[in-house]
Amino acid sequence: MRHSSAVKTVFHKSSDVEIPLKEVGRYMGLGRSQPDAQLVGLMERALADFQRAANYTACFMEVPVSITEAKTDFGTFCVEGKSLAKHLAGCDRAILFAATTGIETERQRKRAFVTSPSLALVLDAVGTVAIESFCDLLCREWAEEHPGQTFRSRFSPGYGDLPLNAQKPLLDALHANQNAGISLTDALLMIPQKSVSAIIGMEQTDHTAEKPAVCSKRDHCPTCGQQDCTFRL
Repeated sequence: MRHSSAVKTVFHKSSDVEIPLKEVGRYMGLGRSQPDAQLVGLMERALADFQRAANYTACFMEVPVSITEAKTDFGTFCVEGKSLAKHLAGCDRAILFAATTGIETERQRKRAFVTSPSLALVLDAVGTVAIESFCDLLCREWAEEHPGQTFRSRFSPGYGDLPLNAQKPLLDALHANQNAGISLTDALLMIPQKSVSAIIGMEQTDHTAEKPAVCSKRDHCPTCGQQDCTFRL
């Protein structure tokens, strides 16, 4: 078992990150409706523009996990919250990470709000799908690197009773500003906006398993109380 807690930074090309137009439509509120040809053209343009601007970057570290009833200790910091403690029950290691699509996608969307609000709306949806897909890609890669481990779905500050202010010690531990260009506003919002910080628990399972077990964010749906999420629509 590794015990290194050094922060590492990874980069990915835009071509590595899949952004299905169907998912973009869901984040635009289309539900099961089919977009017309004009909207499909706008979505395709936004996708191409976004991928040219994206700079997929993530920083992460592997840490030990110690859990009490309502507190989780990652060695570098502790957080309060029964929901996270319950989610990580059985895990003795975790990956802490922060990932972003880069500041240029932020500037691109702000420019579009001035010149083409409709394009800006689609760029926002593309960015949301992009950062989620990037996180899923990272989780698959980490699972490949940890055979014999089951990965829990990622858990972010603001989920359940894990307070949003847990964002700060998490990003500080990762030196996310220096390593990935992610900063935090006084309102605890990440800049660039299309960024994610999260905790992924790892539980020891069968060392002989041929395929790694990995969960995406959507696998957490059955245990999540957020009823207005896009994925429930």
